[in-house]
Amino acid sequence: MTDASKGKLFGTFSTLMVFASGGAALAALSGGLLVPVAAVLLIAVAKTRLVILDFMGLRTQGGGMRLALLSWPVLFLLAAFARSAALAFFVGA
Repeated sequence: MTDASKGKLFGTFSTLMVFASGGAALAALSGGLLVPVAAVLLIAVAKTRLVILDFMGLRTQGGGMRLALLSWPVLFLLAAFARSAALAFFVGA
């Protein structure tokens, strides 16, 4: 590992920590509203993208593994958002 790659990983780690603390604060203050829940879910997908691309070393590689690993968080995002939207519309109405 070179000094440049250590610096890059530290920058990615710092970004992940900012995303994690921001997501936790937003989740604590959301009050169950739909827009903050969507923002927290998008932050979670952004964090998984950084972990997959940088910490797993798939940023420079293409192929099926990268696509498969990046599509799983999006699938869970859609499922979680659909659940939150259904609860907001059917229970909150």
